[in-house]
Amino acid sequence: MLGEGFVKERQGARAQVRTRSEGNDASEVAPFLSMYLDGPRARLLLGFAAFSAWVNLLIGFEGFLRDTVVYGGGVVRDPLFVAALLLGGALLIAAALRQRPFLQLPEDGEMPRWRGAAVCGILGSLSGVAGVALSSSATTAGSVVMTLAVVLGMMAAVFIARYTLAWGVLIASFDLREMMVALCTALCLQWVPFIAVQFLGAVGKAVLAGGLPLLSLWGLRGFTSTPSESASSREGSSAGEAEGDSRWIVARMAAALFCFAFVVQFVWTCNVVMTSEPLDQGLFWLVYLCVFVACAVIMIAILCLMDRWGAYRMELFYRAAFAFGVVGSAALPLAYNHLFFSYAVIYVAYALMSAAMWLLVWSVVFMRHVPPRRVVGLVFGLQYIALPCGFGAAKLMQQLAVASASSDLLPYVGFSAIALLVVAFVFVLPERTLLLLSPRLLRLSHESLDERCREVAVTHGLTERETEIFALLARGRDVGYIEKELFISRNTVNTHRKNLYRKLGIHTQQELLSLIEASLN
Repeated sequence: MLGEGFVKERQGARAQVRTRSEGNDASEVAPFLSMYLDGPRARLLLGFAAFSAWVNLLIGFEGFLRDTVVYGGGVVRDPLFVAALLLGGALLIAAALRQRPFLQLPEDGEMPRWRGAAVCGILGSLSGVAGVALSSSATTAGSVVMTLAVVLGMMAAVFIARYTLAWGVLIASFDLREMMVALCTALCLQWVPFIAVQFLGAVGKAVLAGGLPLLSLWGLRGFTSTPSESASSREGSSAGEAEGDSRWIVARMAAALFCFAFVVQFVWTCNVVMTSEPLDQGLFWLVYLCVFVACAVIMIAILCLMDRWGAYRMELFYRAAFAFGVVGSAALPLAYNHLFFSYAVIYVAYALMSAAMWLLVWSVVFMRHVPPRRVVGLVFGLQYIALPCGFGAAKLMQQLAVASASSDLLPYVGFSAIALLVVAFVFVLPERTLLLLSPRLLRLSHESLDERCREVAVTHGLTERETEIFALLARGRDVGYIEKELFISRNTVNTHRKNLYRKLGIHTQQELLSLIEASLN
């Protein structure tokens, strides 16, 4: 099978990178970020993009399930959307919390078996095709149509849960340097089918809805039953440290993504149900073209900055997602005059947040030795549940607007959305927490972080106590944690931190991590 050979190929490639980086000729050192589009990586890129596009097209008003009964296609889409994401999210959370996976979900550290993946892929394909057929033929919002939509949503839920876990396990098996460009490219490409579907009739939509799950299955097919590479060789936190901190970090990630997904769906649905003049359906292709271009430009800019600095700065995705989420929410009160802008901006926020979370999931698996099933299941399970919750909140606001003009309520809606984003960004998952996931990742598979810290400390003449504090700061620890860990006062910690910053020629903890990373290059 391709999977085993690909692992050996990746091991050989890493060995070559280490050999080049250990040489004296700087021109022979591999670039910080690069992407070699060979057969396996093409499978991964196309397969993951197909899965992401299918899920988002299924849950979008302007996707596969638009009917002619109501604007946006809510007759079939709404019950299918709610059933698929509530059940899919519940399956993912259950898989994360159980000691053993069920429904033949992937085992920790290995890719799913072919037969189980094929069955779930076929379920996804059938649910998509049947959903398109049902929405194109629906003339009323009858109980039969809604019941069939719920059943199709339950079929889709099994596919969504299984393949979210499968892709999570696969992505976690790569080094981040190998994965980062491919992951960002796939998350940009997912918007291409959004553009295409606006020009397709029922038959074309059915072909796309049935084909994308099979394309994702083809992508996974090349990586069957392959264990993750040398998880035991990954240096990170100790087992005792990892167990406690990992649960805390994963919970924060899941809660933050829940808030962001809730706001995105809430704002988007309010655009649809609380505006007097909805966006012309003929403009949706242009909306998605703008989203595709904006995502590509922003992700390329972030990757270029990382490459220039030689540092994994995943917080840049997080910052960008927060900024676009705030702008999209602030534009909601202006929706009557700026619907196009509001739609595009909130979708860009969603795309950037998805990229940030996939990268953070990788970091947790790598740094904390947490089984990918647990991280992916909890984080993305809550994301899926957040979307129908945001939808329900928008519908509630629509009911409240019956007794009041929608334009009068929209400023309060926008303010509430911004407030929730601020809470998530500042308190739930602040950037200082992201530092716990960033002991700068490439060669920590081969050289321990403690060893790198000692080398830097010797080079810059740090004292023994300063070296201890330096190592803890490199793991993202704050002053309060260091105070308790070393049994010294907060003032003493601050004094040692100030002195070691001066000796290292830096001013922030972020610069400290970049210094460690630079020492690896």
